[in-house]
Amino acid sequence: MCTMTVPGSGGEALAMLRSSAGYLADLDAASMPAEALGQYIRELVQGDAVTTAALARLLAAFDAKDGHLADGQRSLGAWLVHMIRVTRAQAAQYKATQALSRDHEPLLAGLRTRALTKSVALQLAKWTQAIPAEFRGQAEEIPAPRGALLYSRFSREEFGGYSWA
Repeated sequence: MCTMTVPGSGGEALAMLRSSAGYLADLDAASMPAEALGQYIRELVQGDAVTTAALARLLAAFDAKDGHLADGQRSLGAWLVHMIRVTRAQAAQYKATQALSRDHEPLLAGLRTRALTKSVALQLAKWTQAIPAEFRGQAEEIPAPRGALLYSRFSREEFGGYSWA
């Protein structure tokens, strides 16, 4: 029986997240059956989608408040590289994630509800970026299974070579 505790604050939620992630990292995966491993992997990928939605909102708010300036950094990207110590490529991916909060609310909702994975949401955001902003929301309200199908089954060539990026 699971007796999960609802965190009382953002700090408590982060502590619980770190503790849970540590527990999962220390599991003896080699001794687990493949079926259980598959379930753990599915749940972790879905959890990654939800934490991506949270990160997108946090990055957008931090950037809007120019939080990077307090650490002497000229931009959010520079702050991520120098203060969080990620690579420039990872900082660019985080900035793409931040853009979901600003420009792609339906995709962000898909992440929050675990209907989309992070990679599918970022790919759909790339494809729909060329759509005028007033129509983009409608285009991104593709039901998640259809969006995943669109991502996995069709290539650029099947769309007449049109690039959504």
